[in-house]
Amino acid sequence: MSLLIFMRHGQAYNNVKRLLVGRNLESHLTDLGREQVSQSSELLKSIPIDKIYSSPVIRTVETAEIASKTLGLKFELDERLFEIELGKLVGLYYDDVISAHGDLFAKFYSDNDNENSLLEFEVESFGSVRERIRHLIQEMVKKHKNQNILFISHLDPIKAAISLAMNIKPSSVYSVQVPNASISVLKSYDDLLTLCGLNILTMKRFLTEF
Repeated sequence: MSLLIFMRHGQAYNNVKRLLVGRNLESHLTDLGREQVSQSSELLKSIPIDKIYSSPVIRTVETAEIASKTLGLKFELDERLFEIELGKLVGLYYDDVISAHGDLFAKFYSDNDNENSLLEFEVESFGSVRERIRHLIQEMVKKHKNQNILFISHLDPIKAAISLAMNIKPSSVYSVQVPNASISVLKSYDDLLTLCGLNILTMKRFLTEF
């Protein structure tokens, strides 16, 4: 039995500004973001964590550095944990995109990649994100059999992991919230993948973030 633990990066400046930076523009953690990560990392000290993997994006690397120090483990980078490729939307403000084009991001979670209207903006499809996370999970379950692994990633890769564990369509995770530095836990047992924890936070955060 293995636990596959997904943590979203802490609050970064692009989150505050509602700026779409994707995987290419740098955006560092805020002071609050660092505090969020420290709190979540402390929660993980109650169980053995055997390995940490992180997306190569700076806000996830900064998150991994804090978790690594707290848990006393080195971390490795894995590009399958990357933020989605946002193509022509990089550098735009979220609210401006919604005003100009409607709720594109609802369409991003289309159950049919061929109907994904974000392709014209050269945005990676949710189906593509699911496949790279599927491959990651399959590999890591074999590589780290009976070990607990921490993956530090982004909103949509974590939603992809949730959809895989629950065996649900992309459209079903559109409204799922994944707060900064939240923890979601998947369990692998006898080749079965289940979701056993969603958006674990310190209790005070639930008062203001949901």
